[in-house]
Amino acid sequence: MFSRHKLLAFFLLSTTFDAFAEPVDQQQLLSPDGRIRVIVNNQPAGLEYSINFNDKAIIKPSRLGFAIKGQPDLAGDLELVKADKETVRKQWQPVWGERATVSDEHNELHLYLAEKTGLKRKFEVVFRAFDDGVGFRYVIPEQEQLDTFSIEDELTEFAFARNYHAWWIPAYRDQDYEYQYLNSALSSIDVAHTPLTLTGVEDNVAIAVHEAALIDYAGMTLRNTAENHITLKADLVPWADGTRVYAQTPLETPWRTIQIADSAADLLNSDLVLNLNEPNKLGDVSSYVKPGKYMGVWWEMHIGNKSWSPGEDQGATTERVRQYIDFAAKHDIDGVLVEGWNKGWEGEWWSRKPTFVFDEPVVGFDIDAATEYAQSKGLRLIGHHETAAGVAHYEEQMERAFAYYKKQGIQSVKMGYVGPRLDGKESHQGQFMVRHFQKVVETAAKYDIMVNAHETVKDTGLRRTYPNLMTREGVRGMEYNGGSPDTGNLPNHTVIIPFTRGLSGPTDFTPGIFNFDYKKHRPNNRVPSTLANQLALYVTIYSPLQMAADLPENYESKPAFKFIDDVPTDWSDSKTLAGEIGQYLIMARQDKHSSDWYLGAITNEEARMLPVDLSFLEPAAQYRAEIYRDAANADWRDNPEAIEIVSQTVSRDTVLSLDLKPGGGTAIRFIKL
Repeated sequence: MFSRHKLLAFFLLSTTFDAFAEPVDQQQLLSPDGRIRVIVNNQPAGLEYSINFNDKAIIKPSRLGFAIKGQPDLAGDLELVKADKETVRKQWQPVWGERATVSDEHNELHLYLAEKTGLKRKFEVVFRAFDDGVGFRYVIPEQEQLDTFSIEDELTEFAFARNYHAWWIPAYRDQDYEYQYLNSALSSIDVAHTPLTLTGVEDNVAIAVHEAALIDYAGMTLRNTAENHITLKADLVPWADGTRVYAQTPLETPWRTIQIADSAADLLNSDLVLNLNEPNKLGDVSSYVKPGKYMGVWWEMHIGNKSWSPGEDQGATTERVRQYIDFAAKHDIDGVLVEGWNKGWEGEWWSRKPTFVFDEPVVGFDIDAATEYAQSKGLRLIGHHETAAGVAHYEEQMERAFAYYKKQGIQSVKMGYVGPRLDGKESHQGQFMVRHFQKVVETAAKYDIMVNAHETVKDTGLRRTYPNLMTREGVRGMEYNGGSPDTGNLPNHTVIIPFTRGLSGPTDFTPGIFNFDYKKHRPNNRVPSTLANQLALYVTIYSPLQMAADLPENYESKPAFKFIDDVPTDWSDSKTLAGEIGQYLIMARQDKHSSDWYLGAITNEEARMLPVDLSFLEPAAQYRAEIYRDAANADWRDNPEAIEIVSQTVSRDTVLSLDLKPGGGTAIRFIKL
């Protein structure tokens, strides 16, 4: 049955179709439920848009258009030639993801514009209004005046109606996305990465600004137009020569996305970014695209036990890899990552020009023997292409590097681009990297290989179009707890990530640390959580490839490892039950291949008691809840490993009380009886 909002939206859309038979200079578009209204005005000075939510402004009139090198701005003196509308109500099934079926319900407004005088250039703007937000993009068709050209600036603005609370990371810094989040007034932002998450306590609204379908264009940051103002504008990450985008028509820009919800927790249920990407272009990839769990030679380097460099402390040895394989084979672990396996890791590899060779193993590691041994145990090695930000050096070898993995039976590769600038000059978020990484994903697909990308361009939902693009880092991950000179992440970091970075897509955060005492080489570093919190991260931070990040010997004889054994990485459904940014989060997900549900709950440095309603469970069914929770004396500061494992029978009518200790959490598996 239609709700009152949907009936109203249908009535308004029906009347506006007739009203817009002849284009007028103001156009309006409603979301299917009628709560979001987009207003587009064609003013003499230029095209503007604004957005209302629940009849309140959230974005005031904001500029649209381009500054093009050697030409006047493409922004004003416009004639609205045509305005088309379309209603879409459909569902689609991702290859893998947070849910088995995604609903795509939106209304579209497609504006065709042309300059009245001068060069008489043409361009289009397409708006889509969903119940969970708005997306819009520019389209520049082929034309004589715009063939091959350079974009000096994108004029898109986001003139916010209030000085919202903002959660953000500064852009244009050497570590790119790998910083802890700032929480400030919107007006305190100078230039921020996206997603930028905003909350308005007075308006009961949460907003996230990002982009979707970033292909052959520059990544967008958001720059404040003036100090102590609340209007941000698109700031495209430039090439080293200052050009923002080298363009050729026909051109479709990425979608500018504005996710909108009643609360920050509701933002986590949005599929807007995915829905604005194109369908799967790779066809049937089931032979090699397989969500799952992995472990490997990695954490022991970060905590100082081993080294990437060949020699006495070398981590990547045949013997050590066999130990990982033996452990993985006894558990539900699908692959073993080997960092440092190839030639070129000598010394401080991160601070010099790269010397990596991507098809020759280092002395001490027999890749043929290791791959054969892994396959005999029913699993595979996971490849690693660390480039040290040397793109040209890597591209010279890329084709044969993937062919080499194909020959070895390797179906997954972890990419790395450690370094402040690519080839010493280009940004990780500019068009240079966007083009390069697209080539990586397509080459990997050619050789039937999944991609796990670290230190690369941000996620904009391209996993829908290229389902071999599994997950990315793009965040200050677990390794900072291993050896960062600032001692590691704050306890609230993992309660911020799902509301910010997580809105863009899967996050390879690498959870699962069981041993919190690694002071021999890292006396000042700590993982700022309890053991139960580490388990809960497998549910609260989504990735189709999840790492069991600790050493195999630290998992032996630990009953809590059963949760990592059990928890899947591909889901039939996902629901955010409750949460506040930086405070706490409760997430529930249903296994795609069984009736089991999993719940993860985490808190920051504060202890808290949280009720959880189990109404997501199937009606009239009983479940055994296997509960992994903080022990009574657990505390991330001095007793992080204290955990209790209990079980009880529950149903959808049960209300559980979760007692989360400082830095703590709870992880639950619900098994239908």
